[in-house]
Amino acid sequence: MCYDRGIHLLRNPVVRAVGPLLVALVVVARVAAPAAAGVNLDPWQAAPAAIVEAVTHVPQSVFDAVGLQPNVAAPVILHGQPPLTFEGKPGIFYEAAEPCPYCAAERWAFIVALARFGTWSELGTAQSASNDIDPSTQTFTFLRATYASPYVTVRTKEILGDQILSNSDYAPLQRPTPEETTLNDRYTSAKYFPANPGYLPFVDFGNRVVISQSSYDPYVLHGLSREQIAADLSDPTNPVTMDIVATANYLSAATCLIDGNRPAPVCQSPGVLKSAHFVKRSYGFGVSSCATSKGQSICGGAKTPG
Repeated sequence: MCYDRGIHLLRNPVVRAVGPLLVALVVVARVAAPAAAGVNLDPWQAAPAAIVEAVTHVPQSVFDAVGLQPNVAAPVILHGQPPLTFEGKPGIFYEAAEPCPYCAAERWAFIVALARFGTWSELGTAQSASNDIDPSTQTFTFLRATYASPYVTVRTKEILGDQILSNSDYAPLQRPTPEETTLNDRYTSAKYFPANPGYLPFVDFGNRVVISQSSYDPYVLHGLSREQIAADLSDPTNPVTMDIVATANYLSAATCLIDGNRPAPVCQSPGVLKSAHFVKRSYGFGVSSCATSKGQSICGGAKTPG
């Protein structure tokens, strides 16, 4: 995947009309708030507080009532791998892309699950690409997000943003480190994911449990607003909630596996105990059908020549 950092601002005629002034303003903005290394400028909006509250405070009774669901794929268990740690704690690594519909779906469950072990801050809003499968799926972005937990350390990378370059590719956002790239290449291979090797999102729980592609079909979110999805998370009979929370139960079980089963009320809950069963290889919810253009796929997968 190419990490071309250019953003073609001059495609917009309004921008051309105010050229010198805009350049000055951009320079001032960069001095006032410099982007993190390897990060492109990208429009960002904070997720509304009411939505964050709903997605990070799903009742325990909902997790237990949902349990497992047949449409949700189990994560893959790894054996004999060196532990992944960040800052002296078990590490969880999440790599995704803002336009990716599979990433859009999995973020809901990832936020729901990890909120049981710590606190999210600076979650932003996002939606998947409007011109690919499962268009405009409502979701979040981890571009500025932080996470604090006494049990685990979470690192996230959004490798593509929603801005489209002049060559029709999506602009890169956060460049993975060589070590992160190695994790992705090693643990999303056909050895573990025969049907969809290399797909996003990639989630690694301490080199013990991994996920590639979403655990459930993003189509269940089709046409729903972010507000609708969040509001329904308190209803264990809602089909969307069932897929999100069943996935979150698996992710909770994976976290408990690497953090010494803490906190006990979460790790010993019926929903998590039912979900503490992983597989040697996963075929996901189905074969990916993301489009590939000029060598770039917003969902990852096999790379094609440009």
